[in-house]
Amino acid sequence: MSYREYNDRIGGMNHWLFAQDEFKHLISRPFRGEEYSNVINGSGIVKGEQKYPKGYQEMIIPELKRRADFFSEIPALKSINPEDSKVLTVLVGDKDDPAVAASRSYVGMKSKTTKQSGLSSMMEEFPSTVTTAEMYDKLNQWNSDKSISILMFQLPFGGAAGKAIDTTALCNRIALEKDGDGLNQMTLGLMSLGAERYYDCCTPSGMVDLASVYLVREKGARLRPDGIASFAGLEVLVAGRSNIVGEPLFNLLKRFDATTLGPLHTRTGTGGNADKETQRKIYIELSQRADIVFGCMGFHPYKVHPDTEYFFTSEMLKDGCLVIDASTSFRKDGRKPYGDVDPSARAKAAAFTLETGGVGPATVTKLVHQGWNGMLYQNIDKVRQALADNKETVVSTFTSLLASYAGASESDAAGNAENLYNRAVNSDSHPVHAVDALEAIFPALMK
Repeated sequence: MSYREYNDRIGGMNHWLFAQDEFKHLISRPFRGEEYSNVINGSGIVKGEQKYPKGYQEMIIPELKRRADFFSEIPALKSINPEDSKVLTVLVGDKDDPAVAASRSYVGMKSKTTKQSGLSSMMEEFPSTVTTAEMYDKLNQWNSDKSISILMFQLPFGGAAGKAIDTTALCNRIALEKDGDGLNQMTLGLMSLGAERYYDCCTPSGMVDLASVYLVREKGARLRPDGIASFAGLEVLVAGRSNIVGEPLFNLLKRFDATTLGPLHTRTGTGGNADKETQRKIYIELSQRADIVFGCMGFHPYKVHPDTEYFFTSEMLKDGCLVIDASTSFRKDGRKPYGDVDPSARAKAAAFTLETGGVGPATVTKLVHQGWNGMLYQNIDKVRQALADNKETVVSTFTSLLASYAGASESDAAGNAENLYNRAVNSDSHPVHAVDALEAIFPALMK
């Protein structure tokens, strides 16, 4: 069979990550009084302690710091000081607002992880009396500040600002090259279309990564040149259709060749009927087909079943499926997060995430990683020069990735690799191609 030219994204960090023996993608661990095996390992950190083998977060964040420290060894990048690049989070609301207090705690966690990657973290707080005009003025300043790699608003805003400020319109003014949390609708649209873009929404992107490493390592799936597993031949169910998780996740999976079911939602129905019994019937029929279930409904209790407040029950899951559950709701005691999948249903799955140590850490890691890439976007001319200085390494790396994916010889893929290198260094091409390429060659440069 003749070699088929590849023209999508190529490179990134996953090729390095998936090859690391230290990365234990599946672990056994206790959780809420139960012992579980085959747990997808987003993070091994428990109350500040590295209690379990290294997971997704503990592999990527220190590696970003090592790479940042290595800038001094790359002539084109040695003038970049990662500590000068800031990940900005904007918090709006009064200090005595409980919702704002919870957001501040989450922002603190992001800040700590950001600093561990070699970047700086910055938080701007505003009272609930802040006006739309004031926020627009500040955003214009942040967009033009080259020391800010990415910026995000912690939503929802608290107090009067939450009602007075149109946060959708505000987020749509975030410069695309700084929209690291995927809040601008332009970013969402480009992501859904599979078009060239600076960033992906963090949670769906992290969920796809967690599924990818399982598919590559456990199921022998092909690893695409862009570092994502091929989902070809798999029926994948997305439960939830929110703008920043379910909907973009559904569209992402189509781009990676999945047979997509859903997305399920509160108006799911058939034949013009969307009553509870019809919904429950469809929920069960589709979920029983799914090789992979992505749970991101995000509300509790579901009131779908008479005997449980979870959405997915044991009868709904296919034996041996993979479950990536992103939904968390702080119900009952107001402190513990709960997901979409009934704990008793986990025995049906070949592997699954838990409410802690799974999608949450992957989301934070993805956000910090995109902040790190934002630093490179702010210095894109230097990145392209680093690629030009290391052309042989780039072409060799691309050739290997392309040949492996296509099942072809490296001689067949060499011309394609050369073309993709030329795209990466071309100042008229989207900067994402240069950043992807640099991430791909770091392991070779650091040897």
